[in-house]
Amino acid sequence: MSDQALLREKLGELARQRRSREAVDAAASGAARLAGATTVADVDPSPAVQSRARRARRAALLSPLAPPAVGVEAYLPGGEWRDERGAVYVHERLRSDVEARRVHWGLIETPPANEDILIALARGGLARALFLDLETGGLASSPVFLAGTMHWNGEDFVLRQYFARHYGEEAALLRALAQATRGFEFLITFNGKSYDAPFLANRAVVHGVTLALPPRHVDLLHIARRRWKRVLRDCRLQTLEFHVCQRRRSGDVPGEEVPGLYHDYVRSGDPWRLVPVFHHNLLDVITMAEILRALCTPPRDPYEDQRTAFDD
Repeated sequence: MSDQALLREKLGELARQRRSREAVDAAASGAARLAGATTVADVDPSPAVQSRARRARRAALLSPLAPPAVGVEAYLPGGEWRDERGAVYVHERLRSDVEARRVHWGLIETPPANEDILIALARGGLARALFLDLETGGLASSPVFLAGTMHWNGEDFVLRQYFARHYGEEAALLRALAQATRGFEFLITFNGKSYDAPFLANRAVVHGVTLALPPRHVDLLHIARRRWKRVLRDCRLQTLEFHVCQRRRSGDVPGEEVPGLYHDYVRSGDPWRLVPVFHHNLLDVITMAEILRALCTPPRDPYEDQRTAFDD
């Protein structure tokens, strides 16, 4: 592990310890106020008395008067993925929990004859594909802190978001993702060939993690450019989402703000700030499935895409 990675892991551990101590002190203080208590430690600064006071504050956490600890789990229920070297938090839900089920889910129509990778995907079926989108710290040397995946289980799309609660959990996130990608033949991303895949490969090397992504990569950005670059002002994901998929976002956070929100979370421990980030990541993954569907739907006539693009 590099010195930089060791430093980030140490800083993450220190931040977690600080938040834990602050939660203990705050909970004990709140319990004492509710009980109308005055402790000897308030007036006696001797080490022995202060030590007993710290033990009493920790014990107060077990009191029914103490407020419950609040973490990202309180906002985004899930569980831990864990191995012998660490853990990472995983938030899981079905797509049908997010929006109404559609009859076309899981189906791929006949793709255009010039898109070999889409033809191969259609033949194999969507169950062999894994959608992936990353949220990172912003720079090439920054950590990946959230990896959103989605796959078709035969009845519904399963969404999983692997979240590093501090910098030290990035390696566990990578190991969890390495396990999650096994068994899939296709990886579906948006600009993943230029960004997501190389970024993951680099972070895996930093942490000494063996990460083998699915062998066949479907990068929707390049296919979308071939089809719509002449009729759209650009082929950004949210441009396609609005004009091609005819979907409108609500409650999203701009992508450029995501790194800062995560670093603020690590420093302050306020999980509510990250809820829009999870929402942003989830919408990106779902939109990829809708873009894929549109790419596999032949135009009804040569001007169909142009009318879709500019008919606001």
